[in-house]
Amino acid sequence: MRNIGEIALINARYYPDKRAVVDSPKEFTWKEVNERSNRLANALKGLGCKKGDRLAVLAYNASEYVEITFACAKTGLVIVPLNFRLSIKETECILQDSRPTTLLFGKEFIEITSHLRQNFPLNYICMGSKTDWALEYEEFIKTGLPSEPSGEDVSGDDPTEIFYTSGTTGLAKGVVHTHRSRLEGVLACVLLSSLDQDDVYLVNVPPLFASIIISKLRGFDAREILATVQEESVTIMQMVPITIMQIIDSPHLMKFDFSSLRLIFYATAPMPAGPLRKAIGIFGNIFMQPYGLTEAGPTVTCLMRKDHDISHLSDEEADKRLRSCGRPCLGMLVKIVDKDGKDVPPNTVGEIIVKSTDILDCYWNNREETEKAIKDGWLYTGDMATYDEEYYIYLVDRKKDMIISGGENIYPAEVERVLYEHPMVDQCAVIGVPDEQWGESVKAFVVLREGQEISEADIIQFCKNLLASYKKPKSVEFLDALPRNPQGKILKRVLREKYWKDRERNI
Repeated sequence: MRNIGEIALINARYYPDKRAVVDSPKEFTWKEVNERSNRLANALKGLGCKKGDRLAVLAYNASEYVEITFACAKTGLVIVPLNFRLSIKETECILQDSRPTTLLFGKEFIEITSHLRQNFPLNYICMGSKTDWALEYEEFIKTGLPSEPSGEDVSGDDPTEIFYTSGTTGLAKGVVHTHRSRLEGVLACVLLSSLDQDDVYLVNVPPLFASIIISKLRGFDAREILATVQEESVTIMQMVPITIMQIIDSPHLMKFDFSSLRLIFYATAPMPAGPLRKAIGIFGNIFMQPYGLTEAGPTVTCLMRKDHDISHLSDEEADKRLRSCGRPCLGMLVKIVDKDGKDVPPNTVGEIIVKSTDILDCYWNNREETEKAIKDGWLYTGDMATYDEEYYIYLVDRKKDMIISGGENIYPAEVERVLYEHPMVDQCAVIGVPDEQWGESVKAFVVLREGQEISEADIIQFCKNLLASYKKPKSVEFLDALPRNPQGKILKRVLREKYWKDRERNI
């Protein structure tokens, strides 16, 4: 297989009448998905789009996203997914950097896109509505032939996407992946999960062979997720820890049949051991925790289902195992190194570095950052971790998130794990804030469980009982919610902003 577009072609040949995408009330077979992708690809060529051009997409999850992905792959166009939660200014920065020729957008974003038109004279195509300044998607694809597009030889070394990082620690960078890196990454995930053509996958990233169920939820609703699992007999889904915690605490949980589920992936943020134990008790031992990043994988390590079987371990050993992000996946060379790039011994904090065919090709238009990130073929992730004698890896924190207080290194994730042990704490985040005496001090942001009340002093004392004194929070701020990106990661840069914005340095 040379490029991602061939996935649609092969599935159309082998499983033409199999349900491929469910975007209620619409459903498409693989034959229909491939034909619609071809029509879009040929229509884009007719519009003047050519191999190497960038095509931006601003939309919610929808069946059109699948068609756009395949159409771009078949013609050598490079897709640039836009995060719909970004401000207009942030979106403009990405468009300025990636310089697309075409922007496809959902009808929900007509107002935003109309504003973008003032500075970006692109081809505009609207999904779901007609305007006097944009082509309408369904009418547009009818202008393209249903046959496979010809004239472009798209190989594994060609770029397929520029995916802008979430910017949890700063400005987003455009991560360029080739067809080969994406195909090998996805195939590794297929093997990891034993995915086959009978699976029904509820997730925001389409797998290779399973039927894809597209959730229309714009926020999170535990009842609707459970209803979808029951109605569509979902077998696999991917979630962030906070959504799992909301589901297991939902009063609707036992009203639905979720026996079809055979696998739940959870990722992007730490999962406290207590709620994870509870989830295993409810759903059974069907959990897997992958660790990855936009620049690699998408899966670098994984805590497998068998690793979640903690029945033979002591409580202390079980809690430790459930904090691990597992061991390296197929095709991934992983090391943990010190600041000089030398391997650290077990139980010593170092930076995770990765070598694989699945890593990014480069950062778009950013040679300096590319050379910083990739050295001698190794990707330096910026994630700090330890490993034990069995090579289970334990994430400690982002390198940039580390707090230095009075010369001591403090990792926020360690403090957050303790905070999550408090029965009244629902969500939390820890950052370093300026301190005239110590350089930085530890500040905790806490979201309490519904109906709970506790003082700042009590939270600090709780941490002091379980941590070295210098690691405990010096201050606690209670919030109704924490700022998060679409993948569920907490945006610590947003929390830091008001404390560091007038300072020359951020440490």
